[in-house]
Amino acid sequence: MLSLYSHSKLGTFRNCPRQFKFKYVDKVTVPDRLTADMYLGNVVHRQLAKAYSLGAEGVLYPLDDMIEAFKAEWEKTGKEKITVANEYLTVDDYIHNGEEMLRHYYERYRPFNQGKLLGAEQRIRFQLPGSNFQFIAIIDRLWKTDDKVVEICDYKTGKNLPLGGGDPSFSIQMGLYQLAVQSVYPQFDQIELAQYFLRHDEVIRHRMRPDEIDELTEKLRQEVLSTVRSERMDDFPCRESMRCNYCEYFRLCPAKRHRRVLEDEDKEEGEELSTMQSAAELADRFVELDGEYKMIRAEHGALREDVIRMARELGLEKLVGTEGEVSVRSKQEEKFVSRSADPEAFVRLTQLVRDWRLDECLTLDEKALMKDVYRTERLTSEQLERLREFISTRESSRVSVRRLNTSEDDDV
Repeated sequence: MLSLYSHSKLGTFRNCPRQFKFKYVDKVTVPDRLTADMYLGNVVHRQLAKAYSLGAEGVLYPLDDMIEAFKAEWEKTGKEKITVANEYLTVDDYIHNGEEMLRHYYERYRPFNQGKLLGAEQRIRFQLPGSNFQFIAIIDRLWKTDDKVVEICDYKTGKNLPLGGGDPSFSIQMGLYQLAVQSVYPQFDQIELAQYFLRHDEVIRHRMRPDEIDELTEKLRQEVLSTVRSERMDDFPCRESMRCNYCEYFRLCPAKRHRRVLEDEDKEEGEELSTMQSAAELADRFVELDGEYKMIRAEHGALREDVIRMARELGLEKLVGTEGEVSVRSKQEEKFVSRSADPEAFVRLTQLVRDWRLDECLTLDEKALMKDVYRTERLTSEQLERLREFISTRESSRVSVRRLNTSEDDDV
């Protein structure tokens, strides 16, 4: 289990559990990749932190000095080391955009002393309420306005605007920051969350209600439990999206490797290449039979097991053929003992549920007990330990087909 969680770590897990495993569990070393979007945000943040730190001392950071320092950071790093995802943009375009953002922000908010600065680029480590999970938050700017409102500020240099406080991308990040601030400043009772979108010259503000904070706290707890459960079961599926093209672990991804080998992007020789080609033939046969599944169910089932076995042996999550692709998703599942499998154990488990007054799980609903009670850790550690003797682990697989000449996906 990770010792420290953050907004970015949980965001990685939401976007792609396999990327989370590569980065935080296995700690796979990959060549450093500095993107222009990331670097722009970092450099702009540092300049604004300096402006507010000086402003708190009654000193105005000269605009010319700010712009000069901003440009110098790009030159110091070296433009050739920075990757630009958009083929129509260059590093110079990012530098120009960043300079414009800083100029507009400077003209609007100078001399950067409209409130009492409590922290710039402030790191806060805290324990998530109601749990033992440790979090860290890095807050761009924390200050108190003249009307005694504590403002938690976050700068954004990207293109997208959220919908406001009701947008999950806003509420999860900024709500987590509020939990961090309240952990070290419990006396603050008026807190406003503000995201400054420098590209759009817009500020989105929101004050979270106590029930929103409680709901977010439980959501974060459940997300951490999901990462813990995934690590315990070694269950980190690939979640493909447009983000894959920018993932530093692209070459290692089991959902991408088969196609890369077949397209000769990753060199394979001898027996391994032959096996990969056999996997492609197996995928083609599976895709072909998928359309006639009801007529040839027995053969399809046997092929399904062959596909699962082949994917397991090769460490792949997708087999690629000329007619289509076959995704294979295998995972370990925890299930409570059933009446038919072990009648005596089932009776003892039922008695425990009755003694603990878990009425929603009677008559006994094993699925409800697993999903709504055990996985969410609603019980004490002693109770959870008692339940574990009734749990067995087995593998389940979901196989889906995507035909290359259609947009249809089928689960089989």
